Formats: sequence, C-alpha cells, structure tokens
Amino acid sequence: MDPQQQLNKDAKLCTRWALGLTFLFVLLFPGVMFLTGYQYTLSFFKGWTYLAFGWLIIAGICIIVGPVVEFVREKKERDTV
Repeated sequence: MDPQQQLNKDAKLCTRWALGLTFLFVLLFPGVMFLTGYQYTLSFFKGWTYLAFGWLIIAGICIIVGPVVEFVREKKERDTV
C-alpha cells in the first residue's frame, strides 16, 4: 500500500474515532441524563470531573510519549541498517 493511501486510511479512522467519542461523551451520555431529569449530585459531578481530568492526562501522555517512542524506534532502525 502506498504511504499516502495508508495515511489517508489512518486519518479517516482517527476522524471517525474522534467524532464518535465526542458524540458519546459530550452529547449522548450527558444528554440522556438531562432528558430523563437526572438530578446531578455533588459526588456525581466530582466523579465526572475526575473522569474528564483523567481522560485529559492520559491523552496528554499519549500525545507526548507516542511521537518520542516512534522517533527512537526509527532512529534505532536507521542505525542498525
């Protein structure tokens, strides 16, 4: 497969995942609770906030560490060849 084709395929996959997760976590889950009249308690709000911060921290680590690992792997491959 051509590298450009692979890049386009991966971009479509990532876009679908991003839109799907956005829909799920921003619209669907809170929307269902809102439409059913769910009473948000302080403990529920804290839990939801901790979940959001945890998600952000894990995403940040992946965004920072992923390219570094990829760079190190490519450098090792170039040095061994």
